[in-house]
Amino acid sequence: MQTTGIKIERDDNGIARYARIDLRKYGKVLAPFFKKIGIDTELSPYNPEFVAKIKKAESQASKKIDLTKYGISI
Repeated sequence: MQTTGIKIERDDNGIARYARIDLRKYGKVLAPFFKKIGIDTELSPYNPEFVAKIKKAESQASKKIDLTKYGISI
């Protein structure tokens, strides 16, 4: 039986060794299992280092600026 979103990969001897699973389709169903065995379940398609840099830049950009020293009052 063929299921979309899951592909079984076999070695040279025909023995099933790996399963490729589309996490966009089955991620929510598999999340409890992944959590139980200690796998990070965040389904972000972005590189974690890139996300950290963006968050750092956003936090620096959101710092308050005292406009009164520029003669502006709100």
